Amino acid sequence: MQRVILSFSDDPKDSWTVDDATKGIAIMGGTGSGKTTASGKALAKKFLKEGWGGLVLCAKTDEAELWRQYCNETGRQNDLIIFGKGSTQLDKGGNIIENVFNPIDYEMKRQGEGAGETQNITNIFMSIYRMGNRIASEGDTKEERYWDTALKRCLNRVIELIKLSGEDLTYKNMVRIISTSQKLISSDHTDNRAFIEGGKEPDDSEKFDKYCEHCLSKAYQYIIQEDTTEESLNAYDLVEDYFLNVLPSMGNRTKSVVTESFMGLAEPFLSGLLYRHFSGATNIFPEWTYERNKIIVLDFSIKEFLDAGIMSQCVFKLLFQQAIERRDINKYPTPVFLWVDEAHYFVNPYDQIFLTTARSTRAVTVYLSQNISNYFAVMGSGSDAKARVDSLMGNLSTKIFHANSDAETNEYASRLIGNNIGYLNNISDQQSLIDFNFSTTKGVSSQYLPQVQPREFTTLKSGGKLNDYKVQAVIMVSGRKWADGKNYLKTTFDQNFKNVEL
Repeated sequence: MQRVILSFSDDPKDSWTVDDATKGIAIMGGTGSGKTTASGKALAKKFLKEGWGGLVLCAKTDEAELWRQYCNETGRQNDLIIFGKGSTQLDKGGNIIENVFNPIDYEMKRQGEGAGETQNITNIFMSIYRMGNRIASEGDTKEERYWDTALKRCLNRVIELIKLSGEDLTYKNMVRIISTSQKLISSDHTDNRAFIEGGKEPDDSEKFDKYCEHCLSKAYQYIIQEDTTEESLNAYDLVEDYFLNVLPSMGNRTKSVVTESFMGLAEPFLSGLLYRHFSGATNIFPEWTYERNKIIVLDFSIKEFLDAGIMSQCVFKLLFQQAIERRDINKYPTPVFLWVDEAHYFVNPYDQIFLTTARSTRAVTVYLSQNISNYFAVMGSGSDAKARVDSLMGNLSTKIFHANSDAETNEYASRLIGNNIGYLNNISDQQSLIDFNFSTTKGVSSQYLPQVQPREFTTLKSGGKLNDYKVQAVIMVSGRKWADGKNYLKTTFDQNFKNVEL
């Protein structure tokens, strides 16, 4: 953990270690400030040189090619997996198959405690739903939280019903449950229960027209013939009550909002990009990043795939974070990184949970964005938006500030670095209009002043030919004093890495 990643001088106090990296990194700088080509590039290539695996999210269309270049330059080209539209791999039989990551399939079959738990699968969908709301700029109001709860309950019951019935847990079957639940008649189901109790199989001749009824009958058969545990009986009672009583008794508006929210959540996975690469049998796994030290690049750029690009990458990111938290670091001790440029597009509430334990799981998170205002913009209009941003930034221990014209970010950086005692010269003149006497008083006063004024961040060198490819940055690491005794370090990165030892 004390291995040096970067050194900013010959003094050991000016070194930056693996331990620092696992506490999280936030890089901020305006467009053209050099954050990607300078500090970002330096960190990325160091991580690759160390042999780490990682996950890279793509906002821009050239991000995947950039990481291909990094891997080629560091000898990691054989560890690179670019997961994007039309990407393929060879199966065990040597056949070419498309890369697929189905979050439901993955969660059902993964190793570890909690695999296949209804609540965990529901939380995946709720994360997608909330991401969709954020993209649509819907506020976090009391009413929205009500619909969140109603939708979560619906998801729980649908997933539990399919699992109890023994049917395949697929997006298509989930949609069929809801779409046919309107045809469910309580008396018909009671008749089916009587047949089952009499030893007869449920009639599935109308399976596709009455799929919800079919699943309820199979689930009932299962719990009275195969699994009579109290847990399964309780689960079935909740499912049956929901579809026979709760859902039918809902007001038209409530039922419409819940069912349409459900359909809007599941149907994107039935066609297009999400169907092609996020349905079916999973054959690409987050665990490869630490088991095989692979670098998985999610090449579903926002510029090309818009909302689908955000949702698909956020789902993979969430399950990657959870996989990292489950791993045995005694067996797999090598650090793993999460790299997110334009990070404000991809943040979610789970990030705070993940970052609080990232050091113990040896997870290195790097978030790059132009300014802190971007994070405020995507955290919603609720009163707790500032607290969310503060929490996120507080869990990213290393801050690297490049040239910026955003006043909020520059003020934030100045406040973060803090004040120190400064001395001001005071000069006052007095003049008498009657006898023309003049007097001058000089003095020095001390007061607390910002160590780095906000305006200084507007004049940092941003690289390019004009600046001899030099990029300046101000670095602050929580709990750290540098060799000069200050809590911040002004340093220079070179955009031309030919002369930089890696």
